[in-house]
Amino acid sequence: MKTLPVVLLGVLIWLKAQAALGDIVLFNGTSSAGKSSLAEATVLESRTKFEVMSRDGYWPPYQEELRAAQLKGEKLDLYPLALYRYAKEESELGKNIILDTVEFDQDYDKFCAVLDCAKVTKVIIYCPLQGLLKRIEKRNNAGVPSNRRPVLLPFRQFLEMYKPQSSTKELVVDKTTTSVMRVALVEAGKKAENSKQYEALYQEYVKAFRIDTDQPVIIVPKGKYDLVLNTRANTKKENVRLLEVYMQTRR
Repeated sequence: MKTLPVVLLGVLIWLKAQAALGDIVLFNGTSSAGKSSLAEATVLESRTKFEVMSRDGYWPPYQEELRAAQLKGEKLDLYPLALYRYAKEESELGKNIILDTVEFDQDYDKFCAVLDCAKVTKVIIYCPLQGLLKRIEKRNNAGVPSNRRPVLLPFRQFLEMYKPQSSTKELVVDKTTTSVMRVALVEAGKKAENSKQYEALYQEYVKAFRIDTDQPVIIVPKGKYDLVLNTRANTKKENVRLLEVYMQTRR
């Protein structure tokens, strides 16, 4: 029996490894946009077997790894870089990962380099400002101290993630009006504890979206994403199906 040439054997091993790679689906969105609940629904409803990996969930094991590394005089990747590297390693073991994250856009290019974003399905989990206010109020009134968030937090993150459309080639997240955005922001300001923080944030919205005027606005992401799932307009099941259809076209 003839043995395979070393080069051919190496190619076959590489192809087998590539075929075994799991999918990474990145869920990014503001706090209270519905990422975690949609991730849970995807695990239950999707035909693909997924595991959810989140910033909050990975934090305790990261702290343990950090303490162990410090005792050995070693260094770990800074969090959340360590989270993204771990997600990629898990996918290389054949696991399908939903990466539930936030503030990905703060260092989009660096995070993408770690994850190899060309192979990642990057999804924006979107909720309009008026919906965010209702959800964060509900969250803060649920009686779970660890789940409470500052009222203005998602409004700050919204500015970091989104901008008005400047090209028809950009992925459309939402079509709304500046007056609708302004009303939601003003209402949030009434409930915010820090009036100076609110006033500064309001001026940033004026600069970014011109909410001091009344006009239509098309909202697009600052980063490059593949799909938008609107948690205010669609049910969880509808969003899971939209994700599945998109991933079928991607394969």
